[in-house]
Amino acid sequence: MKKKNMVIGTITALSAAAVSYMAAGRIAIEKVCERPKKQKKGLKHPMKESDKEWIEKQKFIDMEITSFDGLKLKGQYLPYPHSNKVVICVHGFRSNHYREFAYYIRFYHELGYNILLPDNRAHGKSEGHYIGFGWLDRLDLLEWIKKIEKYFQHDPITIVLHGISMGGATVLMTSGEELSENVKAIIADCSYTSAYDEFKYYLKNKHVPSFLLLPSATLLSKKVVGYNFKEASALEQVKKSKTPTLFIHGNQDHFVPTHMALELYNACQAEKKLLIVNDAAHAESYHKEKELVENNIKRFLEKYAD
Repeated sequence: MKKKNMVIGTITALSAAAVSYMAAGRIAIEKVCERPKKQKKGLKHPMKESDKEWIEKQKFIDMEITSFDGLKLKGQYLPYPHSNKVVICVHGFRSNHYREFAYYIRFYHELGYNILLPDNRAHGKSEGHYIGFGWLDRLDLLEWIKKIEKYFQHDPITIVLHGISMGGATVLMTSGEELSENVKAIIADCSYTSAYDEFKYYLKNKHVPSFLLLPSATLLSKKVVGYNFKEASALEQVKKSKTPTLFIHGNQDHFVPTHMALELYNACQAEKKLLIVNDAAHAESYHKEKELVENNIKRFLEKYAD
């Protein structure tokens, strides 16, 4: 009887530990992937008043798509008269289109680009409870591409995809899909290699042993958020890419480490260029070296998107 009780006690303890382990994984998913209760507003960095005033004078058009899983996703579109060039700007984690890309609007417009600024699922004015970390967003981006092509009545156009941080991962994850011939170039700023790799790095930086949370969170992720953290891989997608890609990363990025840019660049099978910006932290390359970044983008687009 005593031995039997010991076995029962051991089983009970193991069951309780397993339940706690999975519960911790579920909590981790909810904390990281849930739509933020408070949306961030305003700009991330200072902007010249003249540029703000210029943007305020522009007439943006509201656009909307329905995602593959029924979400209403919102965006704003700034046309450029008599131009068939479009840049789709994809923002990062817990940001929104204006907060991330306001600084690029005038730059791209003066290059003669129409500009589409979508809000990712679970961000800004778009619907959604869980953040897609680029993997679900890649499917949404394919729908935005179709929306733009329909807007131009399916005439030949030039489409450029530009993403920052999670948006950078999104455009790279999209690069591995069967893309329209209209998509001529991709610009990925400070992308991570995969959602799993980024979570692991983040936990390590927070001094949380990843083995305590990440395996259970990953195991549950497909059921909870609709994708497995390991399958959300920009690294695997760029191996299939045929679209010329400019990789940008700061060498002082301690949120998405610079070595991820090198891994992505080396894995990419398309024509490519790598720009590492000195002394730039996460998503700050443009603000640290504006002229350098703009000149690299201009040359890249002149080569591949003209």
